[in-house]
Amino acid sequence: MGNLTFQFITLLLVPYASALDCTQIWSSDIRDGNTVNFPKSDGSMQTLPGNFNCVYNISAPTNSTNGIYAIVTLKNGLQGANDYILVKKITGTQQKLVSSGNKVETFKVIPGSQLSVQVVTKSVVMNSQFAVSVEYHGVVIGPKVQMKTGGEMNYLDVKTINHGSDLFSSVTYVSMEHIVLTLAGTEFDYHYDSNVYDTCYFIDGTFENQRKIYEVDDFAPDKDRDFTTIAHHLTIVSLQEKVIQVVLNPVSEVQQFDDLYAVPVTNTSEVYYTTNNDAYEFVNFDSVGIVMEVVKVITWPCRAIVVNGPPNAESKVLLSLDSNPTKPQIFNVKYLTVVSYGCNFEFTLRSSN
Repeated sequence: MGNLTFQFITLLLVPYASALDCTQIWSSDIRDGNTVNFPKSDGSMQTLPGNFNCVYNISAPTNSTNGIYAIVTLKNGLQGANDYILVKKITGTQQKLVSSGNKVETFKVIPGSQLSVQVVTKSVVMNSQFAVSVEYHGVVIGPKVQMKTGGEMNYLDVKTINHGSDLFSSVTYVSMEHIVLTLAGTEFDYHYDSNVYDTCYFIDGTFENQRKIYEVDDFAPDKDRDFTTIAHHLTIVSLQEKVIQVVLNPVSEVQQFDDLYAVPVTNTSEVYYTTNNDAYEFVNFDSVGIVMEVVKVITWPCRAIVVNGPPNAESKVLLSLDSNPTKPQIFNVKYLTVVSYGCNFEFTLRSSN
């Protein structure tokens, strides 16, 4: 596992919680293959006194080559209507558990991150209970790769980095600029599959220097479909072989448009519309070959092009819409970008095989 330096998991105990000691996880217990249960070491539920308030901070250490990944299982035995457990996930979002909620919840702690569990009871003793189990796994930190430049598009089907493992895989992209990650497809493609929420994480930065962590749920319909890193590194973490596809761009490629979309190409013909100054990046994740047909040009003159890469000057023009193409266009490419400079038109697109 390398020379990881493990730190204590810190615990914040308010004075009136002295009726039950907060359980500490010692550094010697944070190791590959070990499971730690608390407050009771046998994993059974602990009955809580009144006026209990304790915060458990569960961390997973890392260095540049190796780290610890933790699976946290929380058993909810709350009885009091005003008692609660507040979980601050590694993304910074909070989840509140109450007596009427799920009785078992599972959370992930990736290397270099921290999850906290605050357990609170009120003055009336209601025999509320809880238990926490932390299962540790040693993992190898994935490679760092340079973002492709010029006419090459940066895209990733996240399941391809798993290499048959359902536990942990990662890759870190390095760029000279800030990086924009866009979920390929619509937000709705992922929002209604809760199984993918905690199977993939996007780190603004590296494992050792994390600015912020995102999960797939952050791309829900009422939220943004992309984000721009503060760092010049973007780390993608995969925990299962789920279909999650992303496209990456240096920020300079994105800033020139009002909107930039990333879309996976399938064998089903889909209809798309351009409006104003926008771009569609299409990727055929499964094969090579894309068929495009212009259905209707709404505004003339139409200044719009199709290029064989990302939207930059290095990509070659495959088609110009000012030629008013009337037949389906077959492009022997894996990806392309449809760029509109104020031209509104409708088109269909599918894979060629």
